[in-house]
Amino acid sequence: MKKILLIGASGNLGSSIKKSAFFLNLHTPSKKELDLLDKKKINNFLRRSYDIIINCSGFPRIKECEENILKSFNINYLGVKNLVLAISRYNSKNKKKIRLIHLSSDAVYSCTKGNYSEKDQYSPKTIYAICKVMSEIEVKTLKNYLIIRTRFFNKDKFKFKDAATNIYSSMIEVKKLVKIIYSLTFNKETGVINVGESRNSDYNIYKKYFTKIKRTSRNEIQKKFDYFITKDASLNLKKFRSIDKQE
Repeated sequence: MKKILLIGASGNLGSSIKKSAFFLNLHTPSKKELDLLDKKKINNFLRRSYDIIINCSGFPRIKECEENILKSFNINYLGVKNLVLAISRYNSKNKKKIRLIHLSSDAVYSCTKGNYSEKDQYSPKTIYAICKVMSEIEVKTLKNYLIIRTRFFNKDKFKFKDAATNIYSSMIEVKKLVKIIYSLTFNKETGVINVGESRNSDYNIYKKYFTKIKRTSRNEIQKKFDYFITKDASLNLKKFRSIDKQE
């Protein structure tokens, strides 16, 4: 049985993974117990000889990232860098090689034209996205890693009253994403993979779960913020679907 360390278990995705019945032998330390800005704590945990680390840690609130660049830099990038360096050192000293599953975002793409493949170039438009790109670059220095680029929502914690009919993505409900992460965790696939559902508008995606949600437009949303709002972040899912068929 693989020994798994889940980082970011208090977050939206991390808590869903923790609550799921998929993962066995899953260790879920709190941020106080394992702070990725504390190199000593990272090294102490790695000595427990984990087979797999799933990193869901992050600071995903885009508005707050724009207002607090240092916090975004520390949580979304520096902590990942510390983790990668610790894993790299551990792997070089031990016969046992840790596999890192790193959760990233479709925000690393330009989010303007859609149908992004894993080979498309980085084109971040927000502080959050820039930090996610930087963290991916660090993860790619490892040999056994899988970067999952995705966008998700939690239907049990939904707070919006309206949604845009002309903002598009491959957004997926978090419980569906957890099941996919479980499958990919034990797959031998390495590198980068897009994960989500077929291209759809925010309104149509949410309408399936919330029948009373109202329509709005991207322009109306953009007026409220001074940072870039997604136009079309939909993902090319050929790679994911080909792997999914093999499972």
